Amino acid sequence: MKKSLIALLCALLVLCAGVALAEGTTHTDEEVQAMVAEELKLSREVAFYPDAFEGDFEQFYVTFHKLSRAQYEKVDGAAEAGINASHYDMCVELTAKREALTQIVDDPKSTVWEIWGENMAVEDPLPTEGWEISYDNEGFRPFLNPYLIEDQENVKGNVIIIAGGGSTHRNNVVEGYPVARFFNENGYNAYVLQRRVNPYAAEDQWLDLGRAIRYIRHYAEEKGIGNADTIITCGFSAGGGNIMQAIAKQYGHVTPDTVYPDYVCDEVDAESADMTIAIPIYGLFTTGLDFSGNENLPAVFGVIGGKDPLLAYVLPSISESATVFSDFSFYIAPDAPHGVGLGTGTRNYVNAYTQMAQWPEMAINFIESRLGLQEKSYDLNSVAFAW
Repeated sequence: MKKSLIALLCALLVLCAGVALAEGTTHTDEEVQAMVAEELKLSREVAFYPDAFEGDFEQFYVTFHKLSRAQYEKVDGAAEAGINASHYDMCVELTAKREALTQIVDDPKSTVWEIWGENMAVEDPLPTEGWEISYDNEGFRPFLNPYLIEDQENVKGNVIIIAGGGSTHRNNVVEGYPVARFFNENGYNAYVLQRRVNPYAAEDQWLDLGRAIRYIRHYAEEKGIGNADTIITCGFSAGGGNIMQAIAKQYGHVTPDTVYPDYVCDEVDAESADMTIAIPIYGLFTTGLDFSGNENLPAVFGVIGGKDPLLAYVLPSISESATVFSDFSFYIAPDAPHGVGLGTGTRNYVNAYTQMAQWPEMAINFIESRLGLQEKSYDLNSVAFAW
């Protein structure tokens, strides 16, 4: 009996020592950097194709988004930017979430529409540096995630959504996929534009938007897209800036060869890049832009939060936009900071902000009154200023 107890005690000591050793296992920065690089390469073949997978896609994307940004930003209170040993657990978590998804189509890329043909308006030679910390795998080509309603005969319009993220990433989990679903539920075809980001040139972002508009118009009959003349753009932060840049630089029949003279335009580029309505969300930037050449300016509805650090930069553009655009409205949500999307929250990433959550319905009212889908009226007996 005594020998058995001693043997049991020894076994427990060995087990505890093994647990302690496992918990104390350390990984070098170089090991984790290699792990993260390989995992992100795999996850990028999933993150931009939501219709190709089933499972908790949102929470997979939250982790993917955080780990991607950690390559070049301070994420979750990190002392410095860049992947190091502290990201080991996040990488393991991302792998588990990715592997928990179920692929439901043979080829995820079959669920999207690549917007450029054999040629793409891009600098020559193609960028070769910077891919090691890019949001995308090397050689990325922009595309649309289509969200089409069933009844194309009665579709109200087509909304292109451009998630924010500056020139480094696309915040699809907050400002892309859920926004597309919102417009879809309200009777609109919606498309999330996976625009180019670093290391591509900044100009490529608004060229992608112009091309997306033209693509929808050109392939409307072939793809059965209804009401292709009505194009609405809804962009967040840098995506909103891309909208304003496209209005100023890539409108009507102004083509990509104005930026890249060696680019040979195709039949898609012959379509108009004009938009019917523009909705820049915390991205109404007009400074340095010249809209005078565009004779077919869209109606514009802008939004920003009162606690958004970009508010100070947007305020001057509000007064300028009121002068430039004959049909212009703006809403400031008092309690909202930057990057909150629909304002309804994203689990484990963005909290909800009640007043920001008003803008989607306000946008629908703005759009549908301009499209003649609901009456647009003014109170001719409105109260004058009182002093």
